[in-house]
Amino acid sequence: MPEILIVEDNLLNLVVEADLLKSCGYDPMKAKNGFEALEVLSKVKVDLVLMDMELPKMHGLELLQRIKCNPDTRSIRVVAVTGHCDPESTQEFLKAGCHAVLSKPINFDIFGSQVKEFLTVTSSSLNFPE
Repeated sequence: MPEILIVEDNLLNLVVEADLLKSCGYDPMKAKNGFEALEVLSKVKVDLVLMDMELPKMHGLELLQRIKCNPDTRSIRVVAVTGHCDPESTQEFLKAGCHAVLSKPINFDIFGSQVKEFLTVTSSSLNFPE
């Protein structure tokens, strides 16, 4: 089973995303901020991070940079789950190393299939900046 980490400071959003993933057969881990996320990533090999970009204590872009600069975590697929989906923000997140950007509120009907797609795409088809 793929390991998924949800990084979300809003408890309702965290519970909803986790419940949707559980209904699809996943058992996601959870972190409420960037420091908790880094702690999880130091202990568990994660396949996908679903990350809010407006996090307390450490902004999502800083967390993303730390993930992408670490040789042990740089290949992890990171998807921004954010309310900031204007073209400029989306480009910023993709250039910084996000695999994709999902807008909030998430679409319950397709969330599971989106996650499955993020997990099945081959690493060679990802375009991460070095």
